[in-house]
Amino acid sequence: MRNPVQSEADAFHIVFGTAAVIAASVVLGALFVPLVGVALFVGAAAGALFWELRTKDPDRRRPLREAALQGDRFARPDRRRVLVVANRTLQGAELRSELLERASAGAELRIVAPILCSRVHYIASDIDTELREARARLDEAMQWAADEGLAASGVVGDPNVALGAIEDELRLSGADEVIVSTHPPGRSNWLETGIVERLREELDIPVTHLVVHLESTPAAAA
Repeated sequence: MRNPVQSEADAFHIVFGTAAVIAASVVLGALFVPLVGVALFVGAAAGALFWELRTKDPDRRRPLREAALQGDRFARPDRRRVLVVANRTLQGAELRSELLERASAGAELRIVAPILCSRVHYIASDIDTELREARARLDEAMQWAADEGLAASGVVGDPNVALGAIEDELRLSGADEVIVSTHPPGRSNWLETGIVERLREELDIPVTHLVVHLESTPAAAA
């Protein structure tokens, strides 16, 4: 929500508008029944609140967009760069199919695997274990990419904030597209944090959300 008071003129308009609504409510209540005036006032207040909640603040910092703009200096006109955000779904068949499709079109893949502890680990989390597991998944994905002849690189991301890891990658390398791979809704911590919506809100590049069902992936089952 934006700050509605940006200047003295804004403050004047708010005060004047509020006074006008109150006056109109009083007049209508006097001419008809008090309930009409109350209904007008409540409706006007609800409308103003809805407008403010739906209006974006143009002055709010957008760190992801700022990072992407900084990373644009690394852009190569001859190659599309795709930033892939995935961790526990790196073995998913759906994700690998998407990566093969992007690579076949000449894209360079950059995989970032942010560490995000499970719900039961929020209070007492073994970061070292999470780190080893993320590195193992990333190494396996890198070996698969090499076997497929894909132009790909990867890194394990920030152990605390997934968005921070994405911001770092955008600032350092830039991207032409972001693919976020998650478990289905209800099983994904990232979806609960609103990561996809935040990326789509701040970035001017395509953001693809890919849902991966690991139970249907032979490698994951093994």
